[in-house]
Amino acid sequence: MRDGFDISELYGFSEKLILASKEASKTQRKFLQKQGNKLKRKTKAKVRALGIKQHTGNYNKRIKRGKVWTEANANAMSVRVYSNAPHAHLIEEGHEQTVNPGKGEGNGRGVIPGKGIGRKVGEVKGFGVFEKAQEEFEPEFASACEDVIDELIDKI
Repeated sequence: MRDGFDISELYGFSEKLILASKEASKTQRKFLQKQGNKLKRKTKAKVRALGIKQHTGNYNKRIKRGKVWTEANANAMSVRVYSNAPHAHLIEEGHEQTVNPGKGEGNGRGVIPGKGIGRKVGEVKGFGVFEKAQEEFEPEFASACEDVIDELIDKI
C-alpha cells in the first residue's frame, strides 16, 4: 500500500497475464496449424471446382501446408499453403503457349539447336487458385480468430 492505493490486485492480474501470454503462444500455434489445414483443404477443393485436372501431373497432391513460423520484425506468427510442384506457377499465373519448330517437316517434337524453343502461338491464362481460395477463406478465418480470442480472454 502506497499513498492510499492498494495495487496488490494489479500485481496478481499482471502475473495472470504473463502466464496467459505463454499459454496463448501455444494456442496460437495450434490454431494456425488447424487453420492452415482448413485452407489447404479449401485450396484443393477449389482446384477440383475449377476443373484443373488434365495435363497437370500431381498438382493437387503437391499442395502443402507449411510450418508455423514467427516473423522476425513483426512478432507475429504465420503459416502458408503452397504447392511444391515444379509447374505450379504456370497453372497459377499463366504462361505463353509455344510450338516447337520440329525437325524437318510439320510440327515435330524435337528442338533444333540454336533455333530457340519455338514460336509463340498464344497465351494460357492462369487460374489463380490460391488467391481465390484465400478470398473465400478470409471470413471463416476472421470468425475463428474472434472465437479463439474470446476463449483466451475467458481463461484470464
